[in-house]
Amino acid sequence: MSHTRPAPSSGNSAWMNPDEMNPDEMNPDDMIAAARALIAQRRGGRERVFVAIDGCAGAGKSTLAEGIRDSIGSVSIVRTDYFFRPLNEYPARTLTPAKAYELYFPWERMRDEAIEPLRRGETARYQRYDWNTDALGVWAIVEPHPIIIIEGVYSSRPELRELLDAIIFIEAPREVRRRRMLARAYLDNDPDNDWMMPWMAAEDWYLEHVRPQESADLILTSV
Repeated sequence: MSHTRPAPSSGNSAWMNPDEMNPDEMNPDDMIAAARALIAQRRGGRERVFVAIDGCAGAGKSTLAEGIRDSIGSVSIVRTDYFFRPLNEYPARTLTPAKAYELYFPWERMRDEAIEPLRRGETARYQRYDWNTDALGVWAIVEPHPIIIIEGVYSSRPELRELLDAIIFIEAPREVRRRRMLARAYLDNDPDNDWMMPWMAAEDWYLEHVRPQESADLILTSV
């Protein structure tokens, strides 16, 4: 089951009217429709609109982003997953959650190499972080399509919000997220959860202290 709920009030927030959508009957297609409605509203006559899809690992962010692209076309997706810092550059397992939040995701690189060029109408080029090799790998090329989705945890952190036109936040129960994470191939080498547990602790810190959900224009729940 999926549903929307109003984000805390802000001057330019927008969400689906609960009279128009039954939260208890919302399915993935309804979630895509809700996201598309927000995007259409924010786009207006703009040449290009930037939309963050934030939420913890395993919440369903990639599925939603790909669903939007498949249903609209002319959508580019920039994933925060491709900008994470290689683990060999810092003592990941001994970091406090606050320090992990600071170091995991070098948001400046995503801003400089992806978001800013796309905002100028230029093609973005950057090296993707490879989760299997823990190193920067192949080069990605992203075209400046009319809709740019910035997908991934930390995509709406405060330093990036002025570059965004809309923020979607996806919630999912912790056990659902954990199960989805455990199914991912890159965790095969982490049988003792040495990586996953600190990762989730950093996400918990993000939700508790930065509270990205309070800046969202649309909040979706996936179970």
